[in-house]
Amino acid sequence: MSQKLKIIVGLALFVFLFACVMAYFAVGWTGFDKVLAEPWGLVTILDLLLGVVCMTAVIFTLEDDWKTAAMWSVPIYFLGNIVTAIWILKRFGQITESK
Repeated sequence: MSQKLKIIVGLALFVFLFACVMAYFAVGWTGFDKVLAEPWGLVTILDLLLGVVCMTAVIFTLEDDWKTAAMWSVPIYFLGNIVTAIWILKRFGQITESK
């Protein structure tokens, strides 16, 4: 991965984590309870979970070592698609070459 791409990904990760901290301070965990109380909130969470499970399957399929796959997959369940984006950027050459 080029140095420029690493800086962009690092900056995106920092902004994402900062936004998560700010959201937590703004509404706390009670905001999450309110989201789950709404039908659209539950559907959104289930949609995210489906995407995470599918991406975990892709990672376990393409990574050679199951420990490496687990180290990439587990954080997705906590941090979401920012980890998926970093994994795709890191593996983009390998993915496109396998066509």
